Amino acid sequence: MQDYLNYIYPLIPVVHRPSFRQHLSEDRDNYDSNFLGLLVAICAVVVGILRSKHDTYRNFQPGSLWDQSRAEFIGRCYSFLIALRGPDYFDEIGFQKWASSYLMSIAFFQVGQSNRGRMVEVECMQLGRLLNLHRIEEYQDLDCIETQLRKKGFWLLFYVYIHDQVQNLRKERLTYLDHANLDTLNLGGLMPTNVDDEQVLKHQTFSSPHIGPSMTEGFVIHSRIFWHALESPYGMTVHDCLCCRSRSPAAQAAHLRSRLKELKYALDDTPTPFRLWPQPDRCVDSESVTPSQLGTLRANIHVTHLWLQSILLDHLDSISSPEENWADREAIATQLLHVLHVIPQDDIEPNGLHLVYKVRDVAVGLLACPYPVPDPAARRAQGYVRDFTEIMARLDASETVNTANLQSWVDTGRLDV
Repeated sequence: MQDYLNYIYPLIPVVHRPSFRQHLSEDRDNYDSNFLGLLVAICAVVVGILRSKHDTYRNFQPGSLWDQSRAEFIGRCYSFLIALRGPDYFDEIGFQKWASSYLMSIAFFQVGQSNRGRMVEVECMQLGRLLNLHRIEEYQDLDCIETQLRKKGFWLLFYVYIHDQVQNLRKERLTYLDHANLDTLNLGGLMPTNVDDEQVLKHQTFSSPHIGPSMTEGFVIHSRIFWHALESPYGMTVHDCLCCRSRSPAAQAAHLRSRLKELKYALDDTPTPFRLWPQPDRCVDSESVTPSQLGTLRANIHVTHLWLQSILLDHLDSISSPEENWADREAIATQLLHVLHVIPQDDIEPNGLHLVYKVRDVAVGLLACPYPVPDPAARRAQGYVRDFTEIMARLDASETVNTANLQSWVDTGRLDV
C-alpha cells in the first residue's frame, strides 16, 4: 500500500489519502468487502506497473505467491475479486467499485493481456456512466471528498477515451464518451480542486498552508493538456462540431492546426517545479510531494504533451501534405528524446506501459518520412527511430507480445467454415 501511495498515486489518485490511511489502520478490510477489493486491485496495479518492486517482493517471501509471474499474480487478484462478488454486487455501486475495476483494467494492460483488460475496462466505463462521473450537475449531493474523487475519476476515464480513440484501429472498442455527450461536457467544472487530499475534508475544502507544488496540481496540469487537444479551455474560439468537420477537410485542417498551435504552447506558464528543467534555487520545498514524485509527474506531463502533438500531426498528414508538417514532427521527436534522457528511469517507471505506447506512437510517425533515404531528414529520422527502439526495449515491462491493435481473440463460430 505504501508503494502505491509513493509511486502510483500521483498518476492514479483513486483514494483520499487521509481516509485511506485511516481505513488501513482500522483494518477495514476485515469487514468491508468493497475496501478489501480495492486493496486487492491496488496490489495488482502496483505489481503490473512496478516491475522492479515485484522482484523486491519475491526476495522478501521466496517460495510464496510472489514466485508467480506478474501476469499470474494479477490473474489471482482478479479471481479473488470475482469471488468477493455476490449476486447483488451491482445493485449497490460506489466509487470504490469503480476504482477496483479501473485498477484491474490498467493492471491487465500493463502485462499485455489486452483481451482481459478491454473486458474489465467496459465494466469500469459502465460503472462510470452509472455514477455520472461525466455530469457535473449530478455532483450536487456529494460531500467534498467524494466530489474530488469523482472528478479525478472522470479525468482518468477521459484519458482512457483518448487512448482508445488513438489505438482503436480495428474499431472494436467501446468508449466511455460519444460525440453527442462530448460536446456537452463541462470540462472546467469537472476539473479537481487544486489542493491535496489533506486539505479536503468531508464538508469543507481548505487552501494549502504550505507554499509549493502539490500532486493534485500535477494531475490538473496533465488533464488540461488533454483538454487543449480537444478544444480551447479559454473558450475564445468556436469551432464546428465534429459532424460538420468530418464533411469538410478544410474545416478539419483548420481545427487541427488551431489545436496544435495552442497545445504547443500549453506548458509555457507551467509552475516551475513541473517544468522539464526546474531551477533548484527557485523551487520551493514541498511537504506533500517528493522529488521522485515530481519527476514522475514531469515525465507524464511532458511525454503526454509531445505525444498529443504527434497525434494531431498524424490526423493533419491524412488530409494535407506530410512535408508541410515534417519540421514539427522532427522537433517533437528531438524534444521527446531529451525528456526521456533527462528524467531518471526510476521516475519514469511508475508511468508504466502507457508511456511506452506514447513513445511508440511518436516513433511510428517517423517511419512515414516523406523524403528519400539520402536526404538528411530521412537519415535523422532513422537515427530517432533507433534511439526510440532502444528506449522502448528498456522501458517495456509487458510479459507478452503487444496485440492491442491486432485481433488477438478467436471467433469460434468461424473455425469450421
